[in-house]
Amino acid sequence: MTTLARLAIRYRWWVIAAWIGAIVGLQLISAAVGGATYRNDFRLPHTETQTVSNLLNAAHLTGTSGTSGTVVAHSTRGTLTARTAQLTPALAKLCTVASMASYTSPFGAASCAARGVGAGATGGGAAGVGNTAAEKALLSKAGTTGLIELQFVGNEVDSATADKVTAFFDTATRSGMQIEFTGNAFQVLSQKSSGGVPPEVFGFLAALIILALVFRTVAGTVLPLISAIAALGTGLALIALLSHAISVADFATQLATLMVLGVGIDYALFVVSRHRRNLVAGVPVNDSIVISLDTSGRSVLFAGMTVVIAILGLCALGVSFLYGVSIGTAIGVALTMLASLTLLPALLSLFGLKVLPRRQRRALRAGSVHGDEHTGVWARWARLIERRPIVPALAAGVVIMMLAIPFFSIRLGSSDQGNDPAGTTTRKGYDLVAAAFGASYNGKLELVADGPDASNPAFLDKLTSLLKHTDGVVASSVSAQPVPHTSVAFVNFTPTTTPQDARTTDLVKNLRSTALPTIDNGTSTKVYVFGGTAINVDFAKVLSAKMPLFFALVIGLSFLLLVLAFRSLVIPLTAAAMNLLAAGASFGVVVAIFQWGWGSQALGIGSGGPIEPFLPVMFFAILFGLSMDYQVFLVSRMKEEWTNTGDTQRAITLGQAETGGVITAAAIIMIAVFGGFVFGDGRVIKLFGIGLGGAILIDAFVLRTVLVPSLMHLFGKWNWWYPPVLDKITPRLSIEGEDPLAHSEPTPDPELTRT
Repeated sequence: MTTLARLAIRYRWWVIAAWIGAIVGLQLISAAVGGATYRNDFRLPHTETQTVSNLLNAAHLTGTSGTSGTVVAHSTRGTLTARTAQLTPALAKLCTVASMASYTSPFGAASCAARGVGAGATGGGAAGVGNTAAEKALLSKAGTTGLIELQFVGNEVDSATADKVTAFFDTATRSGMQIEFTGNAFQVLSQKSSGGVPPEVFGFLAALIILALVFRTVAGTVLPLISAIAALGTGLALIALLSHAISVADFATQLATLMVLGVGIDYALFVVSRHRRNLVAGVPVNDSIVISLDTSGRSVLFAGMTVVIAILGLCALGVSFLYGVSIGTAIGVALTMLASLTLLPALLSLFGLKVLPRRQRRALRAGSVHGDEHTGVWARWARLIERRPIVPALAAGVVIMMLAIPFFSIRLGSSDQGNDPAGTTTRKGYDLVAAAFGASYNGKLELVADGPDASNPAFLDKLTSLLKHTDGVVASSVSAQPVPHTSVAFVNFTPTTTPQDARTTDLVKNLRSTALPTIDNGTSTKVYVFGGTAINVDFAKVLSAKMPLFFALVIGLSFLLLVLAFRSLVIPLTAAAMNLLAAGASFGVVVAIFQWGWGSQALGIGSGGPIEPFLPVMFFAILFGLSMDYQVFLVSRMKEEWTNTGDTQRAITLGQAETGGVITAAAIIMIAVFGGFVFGDGRVIKLFGIGLGGAILIDAFVLRTVLVPSLMHLFGKWNWWYPPVLDKITPRLSIEGEDPLAHSEPTPDPELTRT
């Protein structure tokens, strides 16, 4: 690290120019290849969902296995049949959409022949209500609400396609007609910004204000932000390029932005804080930069490595759509480390003493050098923890356990669009459907029969009869539809409960495990449950099965890194336990708000629903990495002091006194960045914001400032215990570095002669 620091100082203009060139060059290359091509590659190997998808593809029925959406037409004046002329032009244009497979409406249906799904249109058209039972069922009993059900080819609909479909119906929204769009195909519409300050900008501005209050100087305030911006500028361009090589989900950019802003500012904050402390102690500028990188810089490198490992651990889940997200986010974090260790020291050398407030600069020029005296609120708090460690430890433990209680009732699943923000078209469409057809209509399911009996009327009668007599199924909704010239048949039905209701999930599981085996056992025809809720059941099952492996991998690798770094067994075990406690407490907060519905109405996320299956694993990966950051910064300073003095109690107290203010300042910045996402659109983004912001609050203000130092005081010398056998066979890795000027007299600094 010393060599890297000296090179960055010596060639500071080259380093700055290299970063500017990298940002501009990568952005130009990204633009030249057409920008990002984000896509959600959603596959669930070895599940019933994937089996159905494969057999439909083999039967050339891709138009029936893709995502679907619903256009809700509601007449506020009279019946909808009197306003069919307003809808006819839009219906005529639907098949011009490249990915449209078919549509069914109260006034007719069509298979879009260009996609090889079929040909021609059927139904009554503009003359009246459609001829088939399926078409007639799409008009409400009151005749004021009609549904136009769209079937697309592929598993997702991009923003441009959704916008094109909505534009077709613009002319229909004249006086007396309301048009809304709901269903999975139009979920992208609910994710668009509703105006105001974007979450990323809010977080950036909050970080700017907090840094200004902490450093009270322009240079100290802007340097962490410049470091984060450099990492963001290169990282987003690389993620865009990555999207051309592998599938990268559409939310990868927002997640990477959140992580880079948070950790980038935090890493730079730790280095700049150490540099300022060195300067006020009389250390020359360049020597101070070298010392800062050889101490805090090592901590940044190590902490960043733990975050990267935790994020890349998502690849162990075997869920394809998370691969691009984890790799892209890991790239962003790696670039924040690189910026903090190269660009930041170059800029610190360029700014010199300007990172200090004017009062401190004047004091240094006057020859007033601050000694190693530690006073202030954090020093007093550290001494209080040293004197009475048991009471604070018990109090912190009680708080964590109370917050974690809701976690034990977590339910994985997909929340329905009834939880979308009230002003979004998906939410308004969901509510219109619920009012006219019942809330359960939004969660329609289907059985897919594959085999020689699929076209056998007697076999289909058995299936429909079974469904009609199954608890949780609306008997009148059951209808069988064999597909001509194939060995496939569909049996559509509607549950009696909403898509996110636990009873709907139980219905799917009961059909698969108990009811359907009585029909297809002993035959060559297999029957599968398909549809939105069924897919979510499989998704939750896949992730739940992989979670123990994922947790073991992330915790195990982080534990090994800490063992090598601190040459201790107690400290890594304590860190792992603390990170698990932070995760449990923050999950508890998330469940209380997003599942139990405490305060959810104020956030515009409905009345509560299940937690999306992929969120806990992503949440744990991010949180574990960030929690390890604070543990590394705290304990590395303690280890540094213990190495110099051999006094455990002094090392713990001094380490907490010196890092407490910096850690909490960094945490406040991180909370502000994550908290900005509460103002974002969509339930998932809000969940990330509240979950991660709350986790950092708990981690920094309960665990790292109360519970960890209290336990370390209680453990005493056992904190540094390391078996002699392991000491001999494990490589030596130091993250606290050495402070070569810690015990020497200050030397004259040419910076002090500047005006």
